[in-house]
Amino acid sequence: MESQSDSLTAGQDSGFIGSAAFLNTIEADIFKSLASNSDSAYIVINRQRDIIWVNKKAFSLFNFSKVESSSKIAEFCFSNGFTDYDALENAFLLAFVGEEVQLDLSCKNDSETRFFKSKFYSVSQQLDYSVLQLNELTEEIAALLVEQESRIKAEENDRLKTIFLANMSHEIRTPLNSILGFSDLMLENNTFDEETQEFVEMIKSAGDTLLQLINDIIDISKIEAGQVKTMITRVDVNAVLDEMYLTIENLKKAKGKDHVKIVIDRPSPDASLILETDPNRFRQIFTNLLTNALKFVDEGSIHFGFTEIKQDFVQFFVKDTGMGIERDKVHLIFQRFAKFDTSMGHNAEGTGLGLSITKQLVELLGGRIWFDSEFRKGSTFYFTLPNSSISSENSGSFRKAASFKLPDWAGKTFLVVDDVESNYLYYKSLMKNSGAVVLWAKDGAEAVRISKNNPSLSLVLMDLMMPAMDGFETTKQIKEMNPLLPIIAQTAFAYEKGKDDAKAAGCDDYITKPIQQSELVMLITNLLDKD
Repeated sequence: MESQSDSLTAGQDSGFIGSAAFLNTIEADIFKSLASNSDSAYIVINRQRDIIWVNKKAFSLFNFSKVESSSKIAEFCFSNGFTDYDALENAFLLAFVGEEVQLDLSCKNDSETRFFKSKFYSVSQQLDYSVLQLNELTEEIAALLVEQESRIKAEENDRLKTIFLANMSHEIRTPLNSILGFSDLMLENNTFDEETQEFVEMIKSAGDTLLQLINDIIDISKIEAGQVKTMITRVDVNAVLDEMYLTIENLKKAKGKDHVKIVIDRPSPDASLILETDPNRFRQIFTNLLTNALKFVDEGSIHFGFTEIKQDFVQFFVKDTGMGIERDKVHLIFQRFAKFDTSMGHNAEGTGLGLSITKQLVELLGGRIWFDSEFRKGSTFYFTLPNSSISSENSGSFRKAASFKLPDWAGKTFLVVDDVESNYLYYKSLMKNSGAVVLWAKDGAEAVRISKNNPSLSLVLMDLMMPAMDGFETTKQIKEMNPLLPIIAQTAFAYEKGKDDAKAAGCDDYITKPIQQSELVMLITNLLDKD
């Protein structure tokens, strides 16, 4: 009688091990014809758990050299390193009563681990034979593990990059708060000789450039990480255009480009438009396009506004009579870090991120952006935004924003909590003509003591990043004593999470360093008006 081990060797061609009862049935013939050359491995056992048939794929995948004539499925599992025989046995039990069971299996041999998707079911009407069908997933699992590892590494890299950029933002914005703040105050005094005035303007311009640099880097990192949030609300487009006009007028004067003409264009003098969009991102798009235009225009004009109001979209534009874009550089315009030196005397400025950021912001708001340009004649940048609301009411003529004026805060007491003395001195100088009393706490513990001893405090300016007790904990302790005391978080971190954490700690509002006078005064005024 031929032993089963001999049959196994021969069976690599035929696919058979033994058991004439199984081999001679019609059911077996049908099963064999389907399974013999399948890409799946098939192993058939009887109720005694004897292996009675395997196909070619099973021979190629598993070790049958130790299988003897009395071989049981258990021996096969152990010799091939299957790790959970109890699960296999339970699956066979269910298969012998007509159930179909699917399992994820693994086997370990030496340093190798293989993974399989398995199926157990009966192959005869009498339920005398059960089939184990195996499909190897080792390569797929390995690819998934590599992908998972890569994703974890990428997430960790993103986390470290976010921490690095946040720290860099903090370290740069903190001194900028003093540089820009005191520069503004010095320029307002207007008591210097012409040369000193020019030096102060240079300091202010350099500070603004550095601030734009860090803002661009933070913005691009937020966009890469998918952290840019939008706050959709109703926006008066004409009001934003008027605001942009004043901004670019001030910028052109600061850059000594008084000969450049700035013009707002609308479809008609009384055209009015209300959009539902993110006002801050809308302003940022126009600011980036206008400052980019001014960069390359020494004389001539910059026109901006909107030209088309369609049912689905509104088309905006910024047109300049600057140097234009050379044809061989057109494809680079929206790429990151694209900077151009030209034969017309304009050197590259900035990070080369502004237009790339602008494109992504336009797309974030549901629009698209493109441009036309002719070298040595100028460029026009167009962008669209979804049109969700139109108003035809007369918006009146151009409205100039009111000049900055410090409110009368006589009788008010403000507490500045900041470990950097120059920040306190800036706030004190800024508030000097308001009539308010400005106190200083250089750490959290001192801030809590001052708040406890001065229950009539009107408002607190709270730095969040301080040694020992930070601004979050300080805010919580002050709010426990005086829940109604307004607290404005002021920090050099520029991420949304910082704002959320500040609100969670109890801060009533949030402002990012370097702090603009008008923005700070508006925040304080709004909070005091709520009392």
